[in-house]
Amino acid sequence: MIATATTTEFEAHLLITDANVLKYLSQFTDEMVQQEKLLEALRIGVTAIQSASPTLDTGFVENRFGDLELQLKEYLGEFQKDIQDGLERYLQDGSGVLPKKLDDLFGDSGQLGRVFSGFFDPESGKLSRLMESHVGPESPIGRTLNPSNKHGVVAILESRVKELVQEQLEDVTRELSLDTQDSAMSRLQQMLTESFGKLNRALGQKEGTDEEAKKGHVKGIRFEKELYHEFFADLCIGFDDEPALVRGISGHLDGNKTGDLMSTLGESTGAPGANIVVEVKDREVKLKDARAELQEAKLNRKAAVGIFVFAEGTEPAEVGDFRRIGDDFFCTVSKDDLAEGRPLLYLDTAYRIARAMAVAAQRKESASEVDLSKIENHVEALGQWAARLTEMAKKAKTIRNNGQFIEDLAHEMKVDIDERIQSVLNELRE
Repeated sequence: MIATATTTEFEAHLLITDANVLKYLSQFTDEMVQQEKLLEALRIGVTAIQSASPTLDTGFVENRFGDLELQLKEYLGEFQKDIQDGLERYLQDGSGVLPKKLDDLFGDSGQLGRVFSGFFDPESGKLSRLMESHVGPESPIGRTLNPSNKHGVVAILESRVKELVQEQLEDVTRELSLDTQDSAMSRLQQMLTESFGKLNRALGQKEGTDEEAKKGHVKGIRFEKELYHEFFADLCIGFDDEPALVRGISGHLDGNKTGDLMSTLGESTGAPGANIVVEVKDREVKLKDARAELQEAKLNRKAAVGIFVFAEGTEPAEVGDFRRIGDDFFCTVSKDDLAEGRPLLYLDTAYRIARAMAVAAQRKESASEVDLSKIENHVEALGQWAARLTEMAKKAKTIRNNGQFIEDLAHEMKVDIDERIQSVLNELRE
């Protein structure tokens, strides 16, 4: 009998020689059980042959594929909405590091969005294209896409997404932690601290000003300008000299800007046109380097005498508050005295003596009859008074009750300094 599509019964006698089949049936000792197992194996084989057949119902496949595609799209929309709703409170109205990272991950054009689109887009998704050519209700892909299959694609994707979300949430936690040095919250705290510090300095708070002053370059510029506008310009004008703030301006040496302040002696000095250069520093400088820089400044500004000014507290120990070395002077200026408008005795003295020395240097070249030894004696005496000024200033800081005595001594010294300078100038005019 030959089996047909309408056959309900078919009798066959089989001679089995396949080793695998014989080995499988040998497990069962009962003949009836062997026949049932043989029939079951036959049914499974027929089903497998039918599943592998390319002659599938096209309409059935298209319907199943359409339903599956819609369900996947619906699941994707629900998944994105759930993720967005769950994390919205962390992202709302934010524009910092955290919102950007999460937007890069979950946004419409974010990493996960692109991944899902690349796999599940109904037109260009890799998974959709794959299913179009391999889909079937009993196919391996169909079984793989079964949500109840714990080894299926959906379960794997779900597990991976959970891992990614957990990793990103851990990153979020780290960025929000102040215990992590380079976290966004730590950087924000540092930024706010620096901003408030700048605000305090802008409002004139002394502590903030001192902190800013430690930064070097900017504080030096500010000190030079304050010294020029608050003291040096008036000092020069009082002698009919011409002051100039030359910092940042090239001098006589090609491209060289050394030398911060300068004065040109007036017509009544006996040495009109002679220059005195002042180099100002608001940081520590070794005496050797200061002397070299002052010599360079004198050449650059064509000055006869140079004055090197240290902000009080930055001067070398061997300089103290006032020291003359050759034709140059090294002295200190108190920022507090400058800010309060008090006399700057060391710079004032250095400038007065420097004027006399500038005149002497120019007269030496033009008048051999000048008594240089007498002038040198006066200059030495002026230097000794400058040393007494240093001693007096130190006492003034520690012995407040003797203020009147110190003021009288300072007045006496200033009168003597003026008289000696005038004597020098008179000698030079003879």
